[in-house]
Amino acid sequence: MSSFNIQNHASNLAAGLSRIQNSTDAVTTRISSGQRLDRPSRDSADTGLVAKLDSQQSRFGAVEVNLQNGVSRMQVTSSHLETLAQVVTRLSEIATLKQNALQSASERALYSEETAQLLSQLRQTIGGTQDEIGGTTAVVSPLGQFDGAELFGGGNPQTLAIGVGANDELKLPVLNFRTGALAAVLRQNATGAFVFNADDSGAISALGAALDQISQAQAQVGSVQSRLEFAAGVATTARTNQEAALSVIRDADIAAETTLKARLQILSEGHTAMLAQARDATAKLLPLLSRS
Repeated sequence: MSSFNIQNHASNLAAGLSRIQNSTDAVTTRISSGQRLDRPSRDSADTGLVAKLDSQQSRFGAVEVNLQNGVSRMQVTSSHLETLAQVVTRLSEIATLKQNALQSASERALYSEETAQLLSQLRQTIGGTQDEIGGTTAVVSPLGQFDGAELFGGGNPQTLAIGVGANDELKLPVLNFRTGALAAVLRQNATGAFVFNADDSGAISALGAALDQISQAQAQVGSVQSRLEFAAGVATTARTNQEAALSVIRDADIAAETTLKARLQILSEGHTAMLAQARDATAKLLPLLSRS
């Protein structure tokens, strides 16, 4: 073999060794990072798909936060409604107990005091302005709140995004207790005294209507809470499935990459040995050529 052929062979071996080293570096990067798409040029289509799915994953995360907040709000609302129902039920008991001519004046006074306290509890929970409920002052920070928002006032229904689609929305119910039967029970006059009187003949009927209004609100809250819990399950399942799809596209197959790295190392060692032999042959041939 001539010196030119040996040098050409050595150059080819060096170029091949460089390519093997580049491939080895890429495999090492994929193994260390766990990412199959170590660079956009590796698979441009999958790179674009991963970016789209990553965006959807972020939106799924935001949806789950919305759903958690929605469920929490419905739970708080439900708790307040149970308390309101208990108060109205107790008021109806008092109204029934006061329909007893055998009671002493002191007993009737105690029932009247309890009635005033219970009505005040209702007023503080529901809130409202003087125009809405009456009285001498407005309750601007009622007990019935969630994250600073009043639960039992008027206004437009609030919208909650429960999915990544543009139309995946849910409107929360408006529970306005500042009008209707319950508002009539806790109405105050210009002096701040409650208009409701448990001694009145229509007291029990008025309290029954108020309890009906609360029961309807509980049914609304229950249906919305069920919808939110169902949507939360759907969102969690969708996000899990999408994570699995992303893993298939983006994550490196460590076993396959490790096998490839071992193969490249063997090729690298072979090329290195052959390149050493070629250089050694060149070193031995050059003195002979110079003598001739």
